[in-house]
Amino acid sequence: MNPNEKKLLMYLRFHGNDHTPTLVPHPWFKDKFQPTFFYVDGHADLLLTVRALIYLSMRAINPELGSDDIMERNEEEFIHQAMTIANRLMPVGEEALMDHLNIFYREEKKAKEED
Repeated sequence: MNPNEKKLLMYLRFHGNDHTPTLVPHPWFKDKFQPTFFYVDGHADLLLTVRALIYLSMRAINPELGSDDIMERNEEEFIHQAMTIANRLMPVGEEALMDHLNIFYREEKKAKEED
């Protein structure tokens, strides 16, 4: 094992518990992962969340979408729901792990270029 690999393993061991993984192995589907922080309060919340995403997607594709007073009145809530989903799906603390891997690969590339 080269010194660069030892250094990476040391960093990974040291920072291994600094974060909560965003993705975990799926219990039923082999080689698939599931997000850990994506949750809803029930079926109604799930349906409202999906409706919000569909509505915002339709508005993004066609801003002149036919007016629907109920949907437009709830547009701010739909945006809030979409932002909540995005926030829950963002990796928490995994950035540091990725930084260590990035440094490792840059140093490996630099070492290969020097050889």
